[in-house]
Amino acid sequence: MKIVGIVAEFNPFHNGHKYLIEKAKELTKADLAVCIMSGSFTQAGNISIIDKFKRAKIAIQNGFDVVIELPTIYATASSEYFAYGAINILNALGCIDYICFGSETGDTKVLISIAKKLLDNNDKIWNIITDELRSGISFAAAREKAISKFLTKKEIEISNTSNNILAIQYIKTLLELKSNITPLAIKRDEGDTVISATKIRELLKTEKDISTYLPYDLSSDKLIFNDELYTLLKYRIISYGKEYLKNINEVNEGLENKIYDEINNSPTYDDFIKNIKSKRYQLSKIKRIMINILLNIKKEHFIELNTNSNIYAHVLAINPKTKKDILSLFSKSSNMPVITSLNDDLISKLNSPIRESLLLDITATNIHSVLTNDVINKDYTNKL
Repeated sequence: MKIVGIVAEFNPFHNGHKYLIEKAKELTKADLAVCIMSGSFTQAGNISIIDKFKRAKIAIQNGFDVVIELPTIYATASSEYFAYGAINILNALGCIDYICFGSETGDTKVLISIAKKLLDNNDKIWNIITDELRSGISFAAAREKAISKFLTKKEIEISNTSNNILAIQYIKTLLELKSNITPLAIKRDEGDTVISATKIRELLKTEKDISTYLPYDLSSDKLIFNDELYTLLKYRIISYGKEYLKNINEVNEGLENKIYDEINNSPTYDDFIKNIKSKRYQLSKIKRIMINILLNIKKEHFIELNTNSNIYAHVLAINPKTKKDILSLFSKSSNMPVITSLNDDLISKLNSPIRESLLLDITATNIHSVLTNDVINKDYTNKL
């Protein structure tokens, strides 16, 4: 039996995602497909426009056999940690043969070559980045200067596109773990009915018809956008105060002062984010910091939870036709907890990093539920 893994956010699931899973199954001849999916918040610092359980069910209806939540501590982190968490889970399942990912190039060999060069020179690259950041340039510019010492111009061009960046991080993590999972890049579909999730969210905010780009009906779902975070975010920032904000993950170099000052000068969430943006802090990082503030993810909290001992598989949805086989396989091959239902007794018996990480996932889900006027504690009541 062959099993393919895919890491995704599905914010929302669209025709490009459907193409990816169909192509992945075709190329790998996989019998089963496992998805590691972000929960209530995403790597770009956005709130998921649809509840994670609905998104997981949509994925099952469109070709996946099981959807596992990527813990929030990884789902809302930089691409390096996002990839680290996702690949660690796939690897710890002990039965995944392939990981497939969309990329702008679609050339697996080139991506592996780049990943190896970056991994072999990782310490040197970070030393250069650190030195360059002292001059006041952005992280992106510092990173490009650093990797230019080790990559060709063409390789730099390839490594700078969003999907290739994640693809390279996935491969780097596979290499670091000495994993037996085989990576396979799939060139992104650029058909007339495929646009990015970012573009779809923009169209949804203007209430334009996006049915052409989705393989399911989204019209009856309650949608939520970043704007609706602002009231809660303002409360958090004002109640925490500047000194407390210093402790929040990724808040550095006096950024807490800018955050605290601009919260009084910005009428909307978008204004607030743009007012904080600078050369050193790009929009995606600023938005991730806002999620850290919302969820009270402190620097030491992030360090404690970002370990191999914080690896677990919280199953959000599963194909009823293959459920028995999948769970039986996981019970035999997995070297981490596989969680199919939650209760306080189970949570209390987990080791500390997993327990704290899982409670963070539950908090994130509840914030999402409150903002969408939905019932809370759905992690406890979800039925597979």
